[in-house]
Amino acid sequence: MPTIETPRLGKIVYKKADVVTFVRPILGFGQISHYVTVSRPDSEPFKWLQSTEDPSVGFAILDPRLVMPNYTVEVSAHDIRQLNGTESDEDYRVFGIVSIPRGHPEQMSINLQAPIITNTKNLKAVQLVLSYPGYSIRHSILKNTETSQH
Repeated sequence: MPTIETPRLGKIVYKKADVVTFVRPILGFGQISHYVTVSRPDSEPFKWLQSTEDPSVGFAILDPRLVMPNYTVEVSAHDIRQLNGTESDEDYRVFGIVSIPRGHPEQMSINLQAPIITNTKNLKAVQLVLSYPGYSIRHSILKNTETSQH
């Protein structure tokens, strides 16, 4: 089985069948399209989206509904086609990228404006850019309010 030696998570062993392929890259990471989702009991409910192409690239991710229960995302017909998906919400997982300021975990926030949508059937994924007025790029996880940008 393939392995990755990462600076944050150490050695990760994964199956090729578990690789998530982004049909459009994550913003700012245009050369990377393959990741694995890593779950660790000591960091639940957070997960890690780890690049299989660059061991230094990985993101903490979280289901946004854990911090905003009424969080919804409408996936366009174009995105559904790119993901080779259906219109059933049950076929998708939604994650937000979490930012954790070094030395200040109490200020961690989740990006609700640019969620990651994964088709659970074929592991194709896309990062959407939303313009919903109630969604922030720095929604506080612990205070459940928007955090200030430093």
